[in-house]
Amino acid sequence: MAKKTQKQFQNKPAARKQAPVPTRRKDKQDSLFSAGKEEFIFGRQNFIWIGIGLALVCLGLLAMAGGAMPDPNTWDPDIIYSFRRITLAPILMVAGFVVVIYGIFKKTNTEATAQPDNTPAE
Repeated sequence: MAKKTQKQFQNKPAARKQAPVPTRRKDKQDSLFSAGKEEFIFGRQNFIWIGIGLALVCLGLLAMAGGAMPDPNTWDPDIIYSFRRITLAPILMVAGFVVVIYGIFKKTNTEATAQPDNTPAE
């Protein structure tokens, strides 16, 4: 018959289970308030460019507005198809959109100054 191998059990000391340490309320408040100290994605210059672009878009919309005839019985194509409404207003609006896109993609100066200069000192 086959011999049975006996399993040897090692006596290990019982591991102590520790209760989880409750977090202190002050730690939670510190982490909440420290999260607000991060820098914005856009800098001051970005917001200025975006504001200029939005002002150009609004100016283009104002230039395109109007078109009511002084007399409803007459048709004057010079009022509706004027240079201001057909050419100037769309140019202002497209320029405004381009300026807004430039303001969004422009790099801020804080990123460039935050990186240390790696030139060796003499």
